[in-house]
Amino acid sequence: MLLDENNMAVQSDEYYHEAAPHKLVALATPTQPEARTFGIPAVIWGSMAASYAMFFFGLILGTGHDGRALFMIAISMLYAIMYFGTAFVLNGLAASDRTKQKSQWTNSKFDTYTGRMSFGAVYGQMLVVPIVFALFGLGIAIIRFAVM
Repeated sequence: MLLDENNMAVQSDEYYHEAAPHKLVALATPTQPEARTFGIPAVIWGSMAASYAMFFFGLILGTGHDGRALFMIAISMLYAIMYFGTAFVLNGLAASDRTKQKSQWTNSKFDTYTGRMSFGAVYGQMLVVPIVFALFGLGIAIIRFAVM
């Protein structure tokens, strides 16, 4: 049976009942405080930026003779500048509060959700893709100069 405006159950007060009150319970969950430094040392940011610079340099050397390729490389460079620029700006926000933040580097290990990692492990995991991109860009330049 459908409940609509023609149904007697809807129009009568016989079936009216008040909903049970909801109890709001605040659950205390452990949270990590905000860290605007991203917990990444400057040497890793510098190595990542240098890897992408080498990648674009290799692309420019390898395909710089074509105007259309240069246009696409310029667009890609703008995206990379946006990526690093956003991180730079966010890192600069509330720099005075940085002394109050707990460092994620303790006993020369980086504290992560899955455990502590050494500097070499963090460096390798974060930079394997940018370094391969740099080698790819330089490989394109080497191939072009070997063929031409």
